[in-house]
Amino acid sequence: MEVNSPSIAKGAKPGQFVTIRCSETTSPLLRRPFSFFKINGSRFQILYEVVGNATRILSNMAPGDKIDILGPLGNGFTISDKHSDFVLIAGGIGIAPLTALAQKLVRTRRKRIYVIIGARNKKKLLCERDFKELGIEPIIATDDGSYGKKALATELLDELFSKGGAIFPTIFTCGPEAMLKRIAHVARKRGLDCYASLETNIACGVGVCLGCAVRTKSSYKLVCKDGPVFNLNEIIW
Repeated sequence: MEVNSPSIAKGAKPGQFVTIRCSETTSPLLRRPFSFFKINGSRFQILYEVVGNATRILSNMAPGDKIDILGPLGNGFTISDKHSDFVLIAGGIGIAPLTALAQKLVRTRRKRIYVIIGARNKKKLLCERDFKELGIEPIIATDDGSYGKKALATELLDELFSKGGAIFPTIFTCGPEAMLKRIAHVARKRGLDCYASLETNIACGVGVCLGCAVRTKSSYKLVCKDGPVFNLNEIIW
């Protein structure tokens, strides 16, 4: 879905999110969070899968419809000059914030960008064409081998490093918890910086309800306010 909102798009950063009131009724009652998928001038896009009433309502909206959106919210990805190569690894709908990040990296950086996408099967694969349009050839893993390699995305990450394809990279990731745990292990073993956008249930989106707390080495943090992007090496599962 593409939204025309100059005030939101101007301040948006990859990794941040918006919350959307999907209906004027109480069904659904709570706003729904969505990461920025693409950011272009006065417009931005969100990417979602229709899995319930809220996303069904969004999917039935027509061009020109108005929508109640709050954002940008949270803290996005930070890119410092010390970063060498970049590895972006996503599982499922976690591809959304990494597409916005790749968009920014291509516009502002000349260093190498590697993208690994994991999906259950070819039908569930998202955004391959979007990365190709940015000049990035993504490495694809599917659980059933219907497209790309029959492997987990994390296995292709190990393979990339074993072949020397990325030189002391920074890893950016978003996806299922099991995938993030494995990536955190790889990053610690190799002494790499690794940042993840956490996929956690978010209710209020502004740090009031305390429903999205995660445990870190220093204290409990709120995904909606302190994140959703965290140093993955700081998370305690």
